[in-house]
Amino acid sequence: MDLTQPHDKRNTDDAGKAAVSDLEQLRALARAILAAGPGLHEAIVPIQDLRLLAERLSRMDMSVHLNIGDGQSWLESGLAVSPVTAALCAREFLRSAAFIQGAARAMDAAAARAGGRPLRVLYAGCGPFAFLLLPLLALWPADRARFTLLDIHAEALAPARRLVEALGLEPGVAAWVQADAATWRLDPEALPDVIVSETMSAALKREPQVAIARNLLGQAPGALMVPAEVRVDGVLCERPDAHSAWRETTALGQVFALNAASVQAWDAAPDGSLPAAAITLPPVLAPHNTLRLLTEITVFDDIVLRQGDCSLNTPRFLDGKPAFEGGQQLHLRYRLGADPGIAYMEPARAPPPAAIANDLTP
Repeated sequence: MDLTQPHDKRNTDDAGKAAVSDLEQLRALARAILAAGPGLHEAIVPIQDLRLLAERLSRMDMSVHLNIGDGQSWLESGLAVSPVTAALCAREFLRSAAFIQGAARAMDAAAARAGGRPLRVLYAGCGPFAFLLLPLLALWPADRARFTLLDIHAEALAPARRLVEALGLEPGVAAWVQADAATWRLDPEALPDVIVSETMSAALKREPQVAIARNLLGQAPGALMVPAEVRVDGVLCERPDAHSAWRETTALGQVFALNAASVQAWDAAPDGSLPAAAITLPPVLAPHNTLRLLTEITVFDDIVLRQGDCSLNTPRFLDGKPAFEGGQQLHLRYRLGADPGIAYMEPARAPPPAAIANDLTP
């Protein structure tokens, strides 16, 4: 008796039921995340369950012995983190919830002006889970939205593709693209309506968020960007003694902002930098005052990540930890290139006075 066919059919049926069950779970989790509201904390449990689902179906190796830096790439525009590092970002629950909710709102806003055609959504730096759009891929049928998933690492795209296929969501994916999002050229006949890219660290340092936004929004200025704005402020922090935690003491105001308007307005300087603000320090500085950069992210509408919400909102030192004096005015720039970030521009030094010739003429 040939048992191969019944056995194969039974396995196929079981796999199909599992896929339906996983997809139903994903849709339930997506609805729970979106229903949590801008407070975000009610989304923590469904985000945790979403991460576990993504790790299982992608078959991503998350072993504790892995070196999370293996597989990262240093590009001309900054650091593209490794697939493992990208996967670990899903463990920041408020961060993930904010971006999923923000992307959903951006898609709703873009759909209202898309004229009935399927929405075009680009996810630049999707990582191994396509985590920030996976719930929306499950909620938006292919006749309403088509997703392009882009990452520079083939090792990130492969598990993301396994995940999407395991859920039966391939019809919603218009393209899988392995490319550098900071240089990739869009199809001018099919520009995205929404661009999602979370390729940053705190204070927009080291990773290529700014370069990616400049490249993609420069080609598709009408697209809605998620995050809508990344704002970096200067703050003075104080640590009274070695046993105390740093605390913010004085807000100095905005240093730099990345948004659609700034991308269109920027004109890079010959040294490859973008303009940032000049800020003036208070006349008197406490002995232990230090200048730090604090990031606030408006993902979309009123979905905002603030200090303490995730690692992106951790205050960071200015490069080099330069020492300043009370009342000093600081001129800052955003440095582009392989090591991007906000930098202090040393004031130009006056040339030494010319030597005065002795006039020995009687």
